Amino acid sequence: MRNSLSWWARQEYANPKEKHNETNVLGQCRGFTVLATVFLARTAIGIDSDPYEPLKLYDGSWEVKVSLPEPKVDHLENHCARTGLFYACEQVVNGKTGALVVFLPVGKTSKGAQEYRTQGLMADASAAGEWGHLVIDGDTWIYTWDNSDAKKTVHWRNTNHFSGKEKIHFEVQNSEDGTNWKTQMAGDEE
Repeated sequence: MRNSLSWWARQEYANPKEKHNETNVLGQCRGFTVLATVFLARTAIGIDSDPYEPLKLYDGSWEVKVSLPEPKVDHLENHCARTGLFYACEQVVNGKTGALVVFLPVGKTSKGAQEYRTQGLMADASAAGEWGHLVIDGDTWIYTWDNSDAKKTVHWRNTNHFSGKEKIHFEVQNSEDGTNWKTQMAGDEE
């Protein structure tokens, strides 16, 4: 997930002097955390043969409670629909349209986890990045993407751990070597 999750964190944490910095990426992660919560609920009850079916649960309203880097609660409303091959969710954060998140099911891993490609289109018409990657494996959902500049590539992941159908703990982390990860954002959703 370059996962453009949601516009709202981008607004909160972006450095105005560096439009495409690591902090900006954090802002693009929050919405996908909510999406993962919805996906888990369907997977947990055994409805995973149709990769679009779990996405339907994302439609609706959610409270996102961020604890790191600073406490914040946002109201997220999603308007979702399958358009054919793609599934899309328009995100409205605290009453303002922020992004259109697109999901493309691409298959299953060798262990049976569902794979998707993800893309976020921002309401400010900023350039979209590369497609992100999502793997849903039971109670663990991992979105991954890379940010590159002329000097280095930074790896990102948004790991979601679920307990039940209505609780998720998320952590957004980055790494320069793909081994040592630093938590940049964390929180819970209910």
